[in-house]
Amino acid sequence: MTKTLDFIGVGGLSYDLVLRVDRLPSSDDKISGTLVGKLPGGFIANATCAAARLGLSSGYLGWIGDDADGEMLADEFSRYTIDIAGLVKIPGEVTPFTVILLNGQGERAIVIPASALYHQPVTDAQLAFAARANIVLTYPRDGQWCRALSEAAHADGGIFALDIESTSPMSGEGLRDVLAIVDVVFVSENSLSLMGATSLEELERPQWVIMTAGRRGAFGIERDVRRLIRQPAFPVHVVDTTGAGDCFHAGVLAAKHWGASLPEALLFASAAAAIKVQNEGARGGLPTRTEVEALLSKGA
Repeated sequence: MTKTLDFIGVGGLSYDLVLRVDRLPSSDDKISGTLVGKLPGGFIANATCAAARLGLSSGYLGWIGDDADGEMLADEFSRYTIDIAGLVKIPGEVTPFTVILLNGQGERAIVIPASALYHQPVTDAQLAFAARANIVLTYPRDGQWCRALSEAAHADGGIFALDIESTSPMSGEGLRDVLAIVDVVFVSENSLSLMGATSLEELERPQWVIMTAGRRGAFGIERDVRRLIRQPAFPVHVVDTTGAGDCFHAGVLAAKHWGASLPEALLFASAAAAIKVQNEGARGGLPTRTEVEALLSKGA
C-alpha cells in the first residue's frame, strides 16, 4: 500500500458542550455557569486537526451519528482539508458529546457520556484507509483494535502511535502487552498507573515514550538511549488547557515525521501547545508550523 497521507487519526471524536464556571465543582457541589458553546472536539480528532494545521496531509477514521451534530463535525474536518474517507455515518445513532467545565485559570473538568459509537467495528475499507498514512494515531480501545491498526500503520514502514489517557478502556497487563506493537506512546501521570508503572523507564518497548505533566512540561525517553529528557512548559498566559495535550501530541508526531530527534520534537511540541493554550476551545489557536518556528526563534 502506497502511503498517500502523512497522518491519520482513528476514533476519539465528539462535540464539546463548554461551560465557563467560577470554580470547578467538588463532591455534592452545585455551581452556576455560562455556556461558551457547542464546539467540535474529541482528543484524537483534535490531534488530527492540529496535525493538519501544522502542515501534515491528514485523514480521519471514525464514526458520527445521523444528526446535525455529526454533520457539524464532518464539516469541521473539511475546514482543515482533512480526508474523511474513513468517517462513517451510523443511521439512527446520536453523535457523541462531552461536557467541559472551564474555570478562570484555564483548568477544566471533563465528563464523557457513554456512546454506542465508541464501540463500532473497524471495517476492511477503513483499515485500508489507515494503511495509507505514514502515522496512525489512536487510543487503546481493545487488543484487537490495536493489533489491526498497528498492522495497517506498519504496512510499508509507517508509525503506530497510541494516546493512553486516564480513561483508557484497557489497563493492566493487556495494555502493557499492546506496547510491543507501538512506536510512540503518549501517557499522562494518571495513566501510568493503569499499566502498573510508576515511571517512563518501566515502559521499555515503544521507540518513544512521552508523558505530559501540565505546567511542569513534558518528559520523554527513547528505547535505545534510556535517558529521561525533560522539556519545561513555555511561560505563557493560559486561557484554556482543553486540547493542549492533543496539540502537543500532533506536534511531537509532526516533528518526528520531519526527522527531528526526541529532544527536538519535545521542544517543538511544547511551543505548539504554548500557542494553543492562549486561546479558548479544544481547537482554538491551533498553530501552523511557521508560527511554532517563529516562537522558537525568539528563544534562540
